[in-house]
Amino acid sequence: MYKIWFFLLITVYCNCLAQTDNSTTNIKSQNLEESNLSQNASDESVDLENGTNVAVPPKITSVDRTFTTTYKEDVILPCAYTGSPIPVVTWTINHVKFSRDAAGRIKQLHNGSLLIRDPTSTDTGEYSCQVRNDFGQDVKTYRLVVKTPPKAPSVQLVSTTNNSLTINIKPSDNEEEPILGYSVHYKEEFGEWETIQIADEKEFTIDNLICGSRYRLYVNAFNNIGQGEPSDTILLKIKGTKPIIPKIDKFIVVLSTSAVLHFRAFPDGDCSLLYFVIELKKKIDTEWNQINNRAQPGGMLVIQDLDPGYWYQLRVTAHNSAGFSVGEYEFATLFVRSSNN
Repeated sequence: MYKIWFFLLITVYCNCLAQTDNSTTNIKSQNLEESNLSQNASDESVDLENGTNVAVPPKITSVDRTFTTTYKEDVILPCAYTGSPIPVVTWTINHVKFSRDAAGRIKQLHNGSLLIRDPTSTDTGEYSCQVRNDFGQDVKTYRLVVKTPPKAPSVQLVSTTNNSLTINIKPSDNEEEPILGYSVHYKEEFGEWETIQIADEKEFTIDNLICGSRYRLYVNAFNNIGQGEPSDTILLKIKGTKPIIPKIDKFIVVLSTSAVLHFRAFPDGDCSLLYFVIELKKKIDTEWNQINNRAQPGGMLVIQDLDPGYWYQLRVTAHNSAGFSVGEYEFATLFVRSSNN
């Protein structure tokens, strides 16, 4: 009986030991699998980190195109790009590398774009954006067109008369915008500026000018953008001179007590005579006496109440639009003999 109970106890104990060994083996196997999973996860993290440093050659995403802007309106030429590492951006203007504009009018922005302030006709041309890193490069070229007012025209004097002038106007070469017309500015030497707008004409005549006077003149062309640069200023003179002083025998007829002045004898210098100022004195006197300060041209003037047999001096100031001329004459009135002799 005791042998049977002992056998049963030994059997139960051995089964318990066997279950304990299996449980330990399963726990170790589970820990190993978890360790392997953890190592694999660590390996995958390293791959993801390396993925952020994949080399990408640079590429400009801006589209090739022509940019058109208006005179004095700021313009930005874009240079959008991709690439890793971040590419270096450089620009060339008409095949010359751009580095820095001392005046600050042209500037490369932080995003790689190129800013041009107050553009003029000289900024028209080709602009190339280049991006470069260790794995390659890319280039895009733009065409910039700046619409501007006309350049200064060339102006030449064709002819003058005693009251008009004719000029020839030639536009500057290579005007990109059609010229709509011209503004002609002129003034008499000491006068105020006047302006006439004309159509696109090669020759133009200005009438009703002052005979014998000097003028200044310049011309601007204009288009749909605005008024262009002025031409050089022309200094010119309208035909005509100051009155010409005639000889005494053509101008004065002397009698014993009077003298007759013939104003028709005065050449007008191609500018119509305006008036005469007449002054007279005896030769022995020092002060002049004004006889007439507004004698009209074309007729005659009789100076009366002169003393016979005396020398007189006559001063005549003739005025026309070109100026005035002064002539001085000496004459002696006729001597009258007494009837008793």
